[in-house]
Amino acid sequence: MQKKINLLCLFDYAAFTGFATVSKNLVKNWMQIFGDNIQIDIVAVNYFGNDYNEHTNVRVISAKLKDVKGDDFGRHVFLKTANKGNYDVLFIMQDIGIVQPCISHLQTIINSKKLNKHKLFKTIFYFPIDVELLPKLTHGLGYFDFLATYTEFGKEEVLKYRPELKNKIEVIPHGNNSNNFYPLSKNEINANRKEYFGENADKFIVGCVNRNQSRKDIPTTILGFLEYKMNYNNDCLLYLHMNPKDPMGWHLPQIFEQTPLKEGIDYMFPSEEDFNKGASVVKLNKIINCFDVFLTTATGGGWELTVTEAMGCKVPTIIPKHTSFLTLGGANGENTYFLEDLYPVVAMTDNLIRNQCDLYEIASKLDNVKKHIFQESKAHKHKIENAYKFVEKLNWKDIAKRFADKIKELA
Repeated sequence: MQKKINLLCLFDYAAFTGFATVSKNLVKNWMQIFGDNIQIDIVAVNYFGNDYNEHTNVRVISAKLKDVKGDDFGRHVFLKTANKGNYDVLFIMQDIGIVQPCISHLQTIINSKKLNKHKLFKTIFYFPIDVELLPKLTHGLGYFDFLATYTEFGKEEVLKYRPELKNKIEVIPHGNNSNNFYPLSKNEINANRKEYFGENADKFIVGCVNRNQSRKDIPTTILGFLEYKMNYNNDCLLYLHMNPKDPMGWHLPQIFEQTPLKEGIDYMFPSEEDFNKGASVVKLNKIINCFDVFLTTATGGGWELTVTEAMGCKVPTIIPKHTSFLTLGGANGENTYFLEDLYPVVAMTDNLIRNQCDLYEIASKLDNVKKHIFQESKAHKHKIENAYKFVEKLNWKDIAKRFADKIKELA
């Protein structure tokens, strides 16, 4: 009889974030792989409800409600649960800087369990790298029994300062749900454009699906679009699928007030319900399919799921040539239109040097894409098909199995 594995997880769950999309797909596939031979307890970051049992062997613990110390990342709840529980493996998916303060506490818990002859746990850390690392950001990573990052860029950044981790770290990408994000027919797209975008349906629609937060640099998206509209194509629309007043980002309506752009004519946001509760997957697939081009000007990316979702819809993408985008776009830009004029920029949120896009290149690149679409150029078609083939290979079942095999090995 196969041993039942007790797994404790720390990650976003039951939420509308990129991390939560990943964890949802991992857990769903782990359930199929392990069946009744696993108990999964999840300290759910960005979930604000009560604890509940999602399945008989999946328990969701509210990080926010249980954390009396007010930690948004559920670390105190996670450590307390790990200390009291009888777990075989701990699985963490989060940014390095958020997890580093936990490492010494995890070591203390292990030492205490050894002293008291209690069951010991192994650890897995799955993390994004969206910037050129500082040496101090790699401190403590050797504690974990298995490390996985999303891209070769991320792995290289870690090994730059911690070459001794070479045999402990692997690249495990994110998956893509082809059942959720896929190309619609022209008739469906035209109908959806009329329904969702109304009088703007016939315009050249530039879409961005990102969270309005510092790293995504939405103001540069706006300013690049403004330059495009003023100097290349007046008959266009910018659609920003995000909360325009997100507390983590900018007050976007105030930014637009300082431009000649008019809401409902030159730009649109989703309904308040959609940016607060999140649009359904079916609706989001319809929206992305409506875009003539997907644009992101993020200053760094760990993976950027919305880019691969757009690629899965066969929508052309414009992305900056840095960090994880190097993987998504292909070494020579075979999957995308790269933004290559990059400038160093530092945000007050983390004081890390990142890469900002050039608004004039954004405008010219938008013009270039529109011409390629109109001309039905072979180069354009190749990018679309290459991108589609790239995301078709990103299967959540395969990715979940890689982690499942490692969980079995460590348990």
